[in-house]
This record gives sequence, C-alpha cells and structure tokens, in this order.
Amino acid sequence: MPQQPPAAANARIHQLYTRAEYEPCLALIDDALRRANGADEYPIYVKALTLRQQGRIAESLHLFQAATALNPTNLANLKQVGRSLYLLGRHRAAIDVYLEAQSIGVDDWEIWHNKGLCHLYLKNHDDAIASLQRANEIERHDSTFLQLGKIHSLREDYEAAIDVYLEALEFSPENPELLPTIGLAYLRLGQSQKAFAHLGNS
Repeated sequence: MPQQPPAAANARIHQLYTRAEYEPCLALIDDALRRANGADEYPIYVKALTLRQQGRIAESLHLFQAATALNPTNLANLKQVGRSLYLLGRHRAAIDVYLEAQSIGVDDWEIWHNKGLCHLYLKNHDDAIASLQRANEIERHDSTFLQLGKIHSLREDYEAAIDVYLEALEFSPENPELLPTIGLAYLRLGQSQKAFAHLGNS
C-alpha cells in the first residue's frame, strides 16, 4: 500500500478515531510515528486519547506529555495532561498544569471547571467555588452548576446550593437532574412543600 502524506494520514486517523475504530486507528498512528521518528504531534495526541478511552491512563499521560514537549503552547495538549493527572488522582499536579495552561493567556471554561474539580477533591472548597464560578462566568454549563451546588451541600449551606440550582434551572430547564436535586435540598432545609413540588415536577 502506498504511503500517505502526513496531512492525509492525519485526516484518516481523525476519521477512524471519531468512528471509534480504535484498532485500525492505532495501527495507522504507529505507522505514521515510525515514518516521523516519533515526532508527529497529532498522531501522538490521538493515540493518547485512544489509550485513555481504553483505561490506559498512565500511558496516555506519557503521550500527552510527549505531545506537549513537541508543542508547549498548544492548550489542547496541556488540558489533556491535566485531565490524565486528574484521573490518576494527582490533583495537585493537575492544578499546576492548569495554571501553566492559563499562563498562555486564554481564559478557558474547561480549565477553570477542571481546576475547580481538583480543588474539590483536595477539600479546598473556597478555591473550588471560586474556580467553578469563574468557569460559569466564561461559559455556563450544567456540570459546573451541579458541582457548585454539590460543594455548597457538602458545607451544609443548602440555601446557597438551592440558589445555584435555581439559576441552573433557568439556564437549562430540561435537565432531568435539577428538579430532584432542588427538591432534596429543600427537604434538608425542612421546606417540605417546596421539596415535594420540585420532586413531583421531576
């Protein structure tokens, strides 16, 4: 079979990955990396994504770090390094990577959100709230609202949690998680009528 030029090979790699055809995708990636002496950023990046899909998180981290070494200012690489560190439970290291990514100068929702999750796992609740609120200022997402409400609930500040969930409900009235979550928060406050109204509506 004739060798494909790098751009065509990368397009085919992307196509196979998005179709979840992982085995032929990995075979094509390994061929592309042999031809590039291991120094082609995109195949490394997609191989790392594929391995993480397969649960091989430590291997994926190594590859994302290799992609970052090839292109240190690529925000996508840094975000994936942070994500793999987070999945490995290395939350402080992940925060350091997210701070490095932010130093590039892009105010990115995903970075603030994931940094908030890391702070949550480290029980730095104030930092977690600040990060998640900043994420929502950049771009509102159901997942960010839910994590914010969760932190307030962990602190037994159910009124603050309800405020967050009600704002989320205005933003995303079709989300099936919100109404029962609001109902349970009202139950914890002893406001049974409001609780059952929201639980009933869910």
